[in-house]
Amino acid sequence: MAAAAADQRAGLAAASRAAINADTNADTAATAATTANTTGVANAAAAGFAALSAANKALVVANDAATAAAVLTNTAMGAAANAVTAYDADPAGTNKAAAATARASRVGMFFESYYDLDVSVSAESDNGITVALGFDMGSGNKIDYNDDDVLEAQGASIGNADVSISYAGWTLAVDQDGIDNLFDDSQQEDISVSGTVAGVSVAFTTDQENETSSYKLGGTFAGVAVTATGTDNDDNGGSASKIAVSYAMGDLTLKGSVEDESKSDGSEDDSTIGLSYKMDALTFGYTSIKPGTGAFGDEWDFSVAYGAGGVSASFAVDEADATTLIAEYALGNGATAFAAM
Repeated sequence: MAAAAADQRAGLAAASRAAINADTNADTAATAATTANTTGVANAAAAGFAALSAANKALVVANDAATAAAVLTNTAMGAAANAVTAYDADPAGTNKAAAATARASRVGMFFESYYDLDVSVSAESDNGITVALGFDMGSGNKIDYNDDDVLEAQGASIGNADVSISYAGWTLAVDQDGIDNLFDDSQQEDISVSGTVAGVSVAFTTDQENETSSYKLGGTFAGVAVTATGTDNDDNGGSASKIAVSYAMGDLTLKGSVEDESKSDGSEDDSTIGLSYKMDALTFGYTSIKPGTGAFGDEWDFSVAYGAGGVSASFAVDEADATTLIAEYALGNGATAFAAM
């Protein structure tokens, strides 16, 4: 009995120690699990913050790149807008400069080619109003041989359309920088109004941007043809006017003109007297010019012209011995062959 009791006590003691060891091991495992969990959370948090920091840096870099790209885009758009504005103001500017430079450096004969296409359509309403729309396009350089002997660049844009409305003998035309100033055709206007009042032709032009204008009146009184022109923007930026008269007596025509420009010393106030005489196919002309403060005869022009059928020719010379010789032949269907020197 004593031995059995001792064995029982020994078993209970061993079981108690095993339970204590198991509890101790459980506490150790729990502590290790807690430590591992804390470390994992910390590591995960650190990794998350690192990822967020990298993402934020990437966003900052992307924003800086987008800002730089926007600046470059705005700069490019500004340059493009300036280029478009410059082209609209003068679509053939580059051609004109190149043509002037090329013409100045030429000696002797040369060739030029160009095309100039004018397209227009018109319609008339039941009440008699006529509306016309059109545009001009071209390329190359036209030799203006029968006027001022310069190269005229043919570079008009199709977008530069002209519009006119006509009713009861009056016409309103709108063409941005496409209407000649009536006093000086080297200037262009935007709007013109023309018509007739009691046998007198009336025309007026204006430019809205530059605030300039010009006018022209013409009529015949007792056989004398009278034309008056004027502008508020001559070469000196002031007002100018001109009156020209002519009188035909059979084959002989007498003519004269006086001009008053804004230059105060009167050096540009030219006056002229002249005549022309037609003899069969020939026409002779002579004009004596009083240049500003000079005298009649200080400058003069003499010309001889011939015209018969499709053939025409002319020769002109002035006081400076500057000569012009032009020959033309009509080929038909609007085509013309010419030579000028």
